[in-house]
Amino acid sequence: MVQKAPSFLADAMLGSVARKLRIFGFDTLYIAHAHDDEILKTGIEQGRVILTADKELFKRVVKAGARGVLVSGSGELEDLVHILSKNGISSVDLDGIGSRCSICNGLLEEKRPDQVKNGVPRKVAELHREFYQCTTCHKVYWEGGHLTRIKALVRSVDTMLGRAVAT
Repeated sequence: MVQKAPSFLADAMLGSVARKLRIFGFDTLYIAHAHDDEILKTGIEQGRVILTADKELFKRVVKAGARGVLVSGSGELEDLVHILSKNGISSVDLDGIGSRCSICNGLLEEKRPDQVKNGVPRKVAELHREFYQCTTCHKVYWEGGHLTRIKALVRSVDTMLGRAVAT
């Protein structure tokens, strides 16, 4: 049986981690300006794993019987590995990359160059043939130099997950 990937809810302190989880293809809600009560309520109602570096909020998550991960905030890479390993994820699938908008968490759909020419710089439209557009905020993505950095991050996460699982 294939296990469904978890969906996450990141609190205000974990915006960068939320963006990376989205880039990896995970459904990740990020609430920048909310009280702990709202975060807890939303996480429970939507069945999301609540991610926080706030010890008091994490205590409330545990007391409410909700799923959560307390991150140390020692570093983004370490936090990502900790979150994924706590949720039984032993590797990041490169196929999931680019399936979610890093800005709003919307789903991305493939577009032809002529469909996005007004949403990208002219040079980008000339150089690239594959584009993806968010179905929610309409941001346009293409495979640029950032993809190399993302793949390097995936390799680092996978390497550390391998070590985390082995120990």
